[in-house]
Amino acid sequence: MSFASAPAPPPTATAAPVRLAIVDDHILFRKGLRALLDTYPGISIVGEAGNGQELLELLDQGMVADVVLMDMQMPVLDGLQTTRLLRGQYPAVRVVIISMHDDPSLVETVLADGACAYLVKNTSPEEVRNAILAAAAGAK
Repeated sequence: MSFASAPAPPPTATAAPVRLAIVDDHILFRKGLRALLDTYPGISIVGEAGNGQELLELLDQGMVADVVLMDMQMPVLDGLQTTRLLRGQYPAVRVVIISMHDDPSLVETVLADGACAYLVKNTSPEEVRNAILAAAAGAK
C-alpha cells in the first residue's frame, strides 16, 4: 500500500540526479535501501542517518539533499518531528516517509505536515523509486 500522489516522470539523460538521503534507525534496512536505490539511474545517495537529529546535523554540516527517504518511527527525533523541522529549516528538501504503519490518520497527518508521499515498507522497489522522483519533481 502506498500513498504517493503522482507517478514519477521518467528520468532524462540530461537531468541531474536526485540527491537522496536515507534516514532509518535499522541499519540493515537502511543499507538495503541504499544498495537497491544505487542501482537506479537518476538517484544519487548523498547521505544516511539513523534518526532525524543525525539528518539535521548532516544538513547543517553542508550535505545537500533534494529528497529525504525517512522512516516514521525512530529514536531521538522521529519522522513526523523531523518533517516539521525540515519545513522550517530546509524548505526545499522534499520528504518521502517509508514506514511499517499504514494508519490512515497518521498518513493524513504526515502529508498535511509537509511530506510529499507516504509508503509502507512492503511497497515495491519501483514505487519507492517513483515516489522519490515525483517528490524531486515537486509532486505532492
